[in-house]
This record gives sequence, C-alpha cells and structure tokens, in this order.
Amino acid sequence: MRNLLFGITIFVICLLAACTGDMPAAVERAATTNQAVSPSELEHIDLGVGFIPNVQFAPIYVAQAKGFYAEERLEVVLEHGFENDFVALTAQGERQFAVASGDQVILAQAQELPVVYVMKWYQRFPVAVMALAETGIDAPDKLSGRSVGIPGLFGASYVAWEALVYATNLDETTINLEEIGFTQAEAITQKKVDAAVVYLTNEPVQLRQLGMAVNVIEVSDYIDLVSNGLITNETVIRENPELVRRLVRATLRGVDYTIAHPDEAFDLARQAVPEITDEDAPAQRAVLDASIELWRNDQPGISDPQAWATSAEFMLVTGLIGSPVEVETLYTNEFIED
Repeated sequence: MRNLLFGITIFVICLLAACTGDMPAAVERAATTNQAVSPSELEHIDLGVGFIPNVQFAPIYVAQAKGFYAEERLEVVLEHGFENDFVALTAQGERQFAVASGDQVILAQAQELPVVYVMKWYQRFPVAVMALAETGIDAPDKLSGRSVGIPGLFGASYVAWEALVYATNLDETTINLEEIGFTQAEAITQKKVDAAVVYLTNEPVQLRQLGMAVNVIEVSDYIDLVSNGLITNETVIRENPELVRRLVRATLRGVDYTIAHPDEAFDLARQAVPEITDEDAPAQRAVLDASIELWRNDQPGISDPQAWATSAEFMLVTGLIGSPVEVETLYTNEFIED
C-alpha cells in the first residue's frame, strides 16, 4: 500500500485569515423567522473543514449568517486544519462531524475507523489536468510523451491522477510525472511542464482571469469518484441521529441558498473572510461561481451507491487501500429529506 499523506484538501486558494462565526447575528435572524432561539439553547459543534477560511465554504457561512443552523438549535463553528486529522478525530469521538472526501472515508474504513459519510456536498470531484490551449492537450491520450506536474504523490491530486490513469488505461511509462509542489499555474505558464494536476476552482480560474486560454481535462468525466461531504461516526448516528439530521438539513439549506443567491452568498462570504479585498473580489467571485458548478445536483445530499462502489474498487485495484471495504457501510442517505 502506498504511503499516502491524505492531508491536503481540495481547498487550496490561500487566504491567510481566521474563521469567524457571528452567532448573535444568526440568532437574531432565526428570531425573524418566528423561531426565536437564545444562545443558551444552541448546541455547539466544531466542524472540521480543512485548510483555511475561503469563499468555497460559502454555504456554511450562509447557513451561519442566515440563521439556518440556529433554527436547528445549532451553533456551528469552523475549525481549519488537515483533513486526515479531522477524520481521525471524528473516528475517535473527539469531534462529532467533519467535511471529508470519499477517498478519506474509504481509507479510514480500510483501517477500521468507524466514520460514515452522511451528506454529499460536491457532486463532481474537483480535480483535473490542465494545459495551455496552445499545447493541444485536451484529452487523456494527448498526455503520452508529455510532462505532467503534480504537487506531490499524496492527497486528492494524487488520488485523482491515479483515478484518471486507471479509468483511461493510460500508460504511465510514457508520461513524465514531476513533483512540482503547489506551483501548477507558474509551471504551466513558464512551460516547465506541459500539463499539471489542478483544482477546478483554483488554477484554471487564475489563468482565465489573466486572459489565458487553457484546456481542462476533468477527472469526473472519466470516473465518478465520491468527493467532499459531511461525515460523522457510528456512535453519533446510533445515539443521536436527530443531531445528524439537523446538521445535514441546515447545511443543505446553505448549499441550496448559495446556488440560488450567489450575489448575497458572496457578500456573506466576504464578511466571514474580510481579507478578500475589492481588488481580489472578481477573482474570488469566479472561484465561487466555479464551486457552485461542482455543487449543482437534482438530488442534493444523496450519495450514489455506484459511485462509492467505483471509488472503493479503484482504490483497491491501485493499492491505495490494502483490503476490501464493505461499500454499504461507507455512507448513508437516511438523513437526506425529500
């Protein structure tokens, strides 16, 4: 089994800030919906979301600011750190919930950690291979004989690269895979590599904002990997299922509201991440728009059993996990309401 460090999450645009949650405002808004809630009635939840405050967490900021969590008698405060740490803390019962990707859940259960995915957030895996349009690289078979940059042999970028190779039968011996750190945009524009593994909400947005034409090969066009969603542990599901239901319900309201009202959602995200300046705003709004496209779905929150089966099989065949997992135990849709 490869020694992977699943510590880098999909949220990779750096905004050096601390997350703030305005619960008094949330309580006040909840009161305007004829459901007055006092702070003492709120159940506190530290939600591990990985990395740092970012516009890509807009649905959670919306759910905080619009009082969706308060209406469910919840005070949700975001914690930022490494995804694998939050998965371990959730498995150990040190945290009740976290945001994590499907591959993290599969890896955890392969190590007999009792985490369960309870709400799908991202409908498409947000990693791709990007190249300047002038290279003509617009499909996986065009990568043969080329150099491809990757941050490192770890994390979601590496999982996505291995999935693309697996799904398209790429001959890796014909490709020069180079570890370049998180310098993909620079490496491509300076032609240090022909293509790079990127996040759809990051490097393609950056280069297009600069007026550069790029081709993007989305991994999700070739294999349906389970991406980010809410996870909890088996104990919480067994002993407090209503808590799970309340958090899922409020978070999905935040996602839906963000998709339906992107202008307001962006304004609320800027309040939560005040380091977004007026100069930065156009680029960050483009990040939100790209993120929204990854969240859209006609069945919000619902996990697809086949996607889980596909993800687990891929990870087993490629050696990312050392033993099979029971697909049915990886996720549940019981907390998603019609």
